[in-house]
Amino acid sequence: MKYNLSKGKKILIAILSFLFILFFFLSTMVKYWVVKNSEELVGRKLEISELHFNYAQIALRIKGFNLFEADKTRSFVAFNELYVNYSPWNLLVGEYACSEIYLDGLDVKIIRDSLGFNFDSMIPVQDSIVEEPTEKKDLKFSIKNINFKNGNFRYTDVLKKNTIEFEKMDLELPLIAWNNEKSEMGVEFAMGNKGKVRVNADVDHAKNLYAVDLAMQAIDLDPIKAYLADYINISSISGQLNTSIQLKGNMDKPMDLIVSGQTNLVNFEMKDADKKKLFAAKTVDVDLDSLNIGTSYFEIGAIHIDSPEIYASLDSASTNFERLLSPMMQADSLAVDTITTQIDTVSNLFYQVKSITVTNGLMNFKDNTLNRPFVYDLKAIDIKMGTLSEKADSIPLSYSMNLHGSGRSSGEGIFSLKDLMSVSFKTHVENLEMMSFSPYTEFYIARPITQGEFNYKTSIEMTNSKLKNENNIRISELDFGDKTEDQNTIKAPVRLALYLLKDKNDLIAFDLPVSGNPSSPDFRLGKIIWKTLMNFLIKTASQPFNILGNLAGGNPESIKTIPFHFLQDSLDAVQMKNLTRIATILSKKKELSFSFIQQTNLQKEKELLAIKNSVKNYCNANDMTYPVVSDDQIPAWALANLDFINYLKSIGNFDNAESLEASCIKLIGENELNQQFTSLLNARNIALQAYMRDSLQLEPTSFKVKTADLRNMPEQLKSPNYRVEVSLK
Repeated sequence: MKYNLSKGKKILIAILSFLFILFFFLSTMVKYWVVKNSEELVGRKLEISELHFNYAQIALRIKGFNLFEADKTRSFVAFNELYVNYSPWNLLVGEYACSEIYLDGLDVKIIRDSLGFNFDSMIPVQDSIVEEPTEKKDLKFSIKNINFKNGNFRYTDVLKKNTIEFEKMDLELPLIAWNNEKSEMGVEFAMGNKGKVRVNADVDHAKNLYAVDLAMQAIDLDPIKAYLADYINISSISGQLNTSIQLKGNMDKPMDLIVSGQTNLVNFEMKDADKKKLFAAKTVDVDLDSLNIGTSYFEIGAIHIDSPEIYASLDSASTNFERLLSPMMQADSLAVDTITTQIDTVSNLFYQVKSITVTNGLMNFKDNTLNRPFVYDLKAIDIKMGTLSEKADSIPLSYSMNLHGSGRSSGEGIFSLKDLMSVSFKTHVENLEMMSFSPYTEFYIARPITQGEFNYKTSIEMTNSKLKNENNIRISELDFGDKTEDQNTIKAPVRLALYLLKDKNDLIAFDLPVSGNPSSPDFRLGKIIWKTLMNFLIKTASQPFNILGNLAGGNPESIKTIPFHFLQDSLDAVQMKNLTRIATILSKKKELSFSFIQQTNLQKEKELLAIKNSVKNYCNANDMTYPVVSDDQIPAWALANLDFINYLKSIGNFDNAESLEASCIKLIGENELNQQFTSLLNARNIALQAYMRDSLQLEPTSFKVKTADLRNMPEQLKSPNYRVEVSLK
């Protein structure tokens, strides 16, 4: 049976057939056209494996998408599959809607170099036409069932030589809705190998307010290293950042932002440019109570640092911290001035930290400026600080720590940022092993410390105009080793002073009060204490007899010098008594050595010697007994004795124009007189040596006897005595 179709039906069938063929091949044609004209459309080469339209569901599916770089070889943006299901019926109520968006295998590569970003060429140049503002219309949209799988994002900064990668990014959002009243959004994705990020946002369009909850877990710090290069010189930084932060703000006022929440840093470590550890911490916890960026109000809750580590080293050229901060220190003065100006404009700045605690800290210090390295550890450091604020009148602080093994130190006090000169603090050091400081004593006094224990208590009370510092020092069983080959850099007799301060129990104990005016421009607390200590030790070493006199009893001045009379050639009872007192000191201070330096008036004693020997010659010539007068009275006796004067005249050695002394020197003769004078000096030295060695039974290493340079001696020293000096063996 043959059916004849009317002309209208034929046209209808033809149209429907055309539309069927059109829609059937439309996706292929669209794909072909887009790929062919991609460089005109977006400025880049584009590849698409498949493109399909689902007319029943109003959906689009794209597979094998790849947008290339400008070189047409490297991939810029690619994904395996994109599926979008559009809901056009919502347009009836003025809303743009999608019932599903699925994206699999998104791979984005962003590159920044000296010319800019790798997508800059895709951004059209804006023309100069300014669009007139149009009336604001209500914008509504909703997107349901958002599902991103296996996403990857790679950012490469060629200038910084740094790459940041987000791998295996997954995103599942049941709904994103936006209207002019309120919007809600949530995002969660992975960052790095273990990192996770979750973002929830609420927007109130009526009030232009927003609230964002940002949670990050195990975010690796390594990618930020390249961006710290402008500020610090490091080779690596590692650790995991965890946060739970709330952001609240006003879209009309970007700076009106309030931040609160908690941050946590785990297994933090930073190494310097030489790959040596600088900082480390097991955990760092910070509570952000309220940070208001707009009003410069910063209120931080508790800060807790567990097991922090600080490694400090001092080299001849600089410290490792100076090298760490060298990029900032090299900043030009213009930048510094700009920063200063910006800071000065913040007049209403407020900051407060409720508490700071440190537990189980470590500080390692190494000094490489000595002849051998000095390494010292402060361990088990615990610190507690109360509310820290520039407006606080008193901020409590306490600490305790282990000092390189057996030593301990702790203290407590208060200070103020409102008044930096207001300080009250007490601290003490117990059982500090002094042998650890041998590298310093070898460098400064060329002897190591072989033993000794240091105990120290101090208190500081300071105001703007007054400093009161009490220092109580106790050093037990301090002993130094043999002299090293190090060159002394300090000539002060520190070792002697410390030895002199020892009591019979081998204890050095003294109090050192320090005072000063903090308002003085040259005031430095540490410098004042150190200077006071050094002055005390130098004074002790330079005036040892004040201490030594107490060991033997009596007046310290009696052993400072051993006076004798002119022409005396043996020891009298007073001199032997004073030498016995010195022997008593040596029995208690066996490391000491006494030096006896003979001094006299060379000219006067030679003249007396010449007169005495001339009188002896006169007495022998006349078979007379030597007159019973003291040696210092011989000149008066000679001038008063006319027979002696006539004796000098008879042998032609006296001239009325010539002095008695000169006549007697002429009689004896210069050479003979010099020999007699030398014999006299030697006789004294031998007498003193014999008494010290034989009578007092002292070791030869405990004393020395010698004669000073009499020809060049200053006038104030020209008196007959033995000057006594004290030193260590």
